[in-house]
Amino acid sequence: MTVEGENEKRVRAFYDATAPGHRERLRSLQAPSVVYDLPDGMPVGAGHFEGFQDISERFLANFYGALDVRFVPEEFIAAGDQVVAIGRIKGTTRKSGVPVDVPFVHVWTVREGHLQRLRAFTDTARLAHALTNEY
Repeated sequence: MTVEGENEKRVRAFYDATAPGHRERLRSLQAPSVVYDLPDGMPVGAGHFEGFQDISERFLANFYGALDVRFVPEEFIAAGDQVVAIGRIKGTTRKSGVPVDVPFVHVWTVREGHLQRLRAFTDTARLAHALTNEY
């Protein structure tokens, strides 16, 4: 299998592991020093995060505390150590069950068999709207 194929396989495994009941595998797919860069305007979890502990405490706890969602990739584009995942964030808000269906693009850097960096792009206004309308 090509490097691109191996890298895409690892990114696909990440999205499979985001399903409830399968999240324990997320740590093994990512480098210990993994970096997430999430867009300004995210209603929960905007910013720069470094390392799995920082991501877990400052991003994941807030994001999944507010949203009961799954990342559903629809397309992958792999080139060298970059893999782009295009898909939708689907689910509901936790407080009131407002539906969430928002597009995303994730640009992953994969090196040495681990996910090293995530640059995320999404419709932050639609996420904010769903969370605002749950009250």
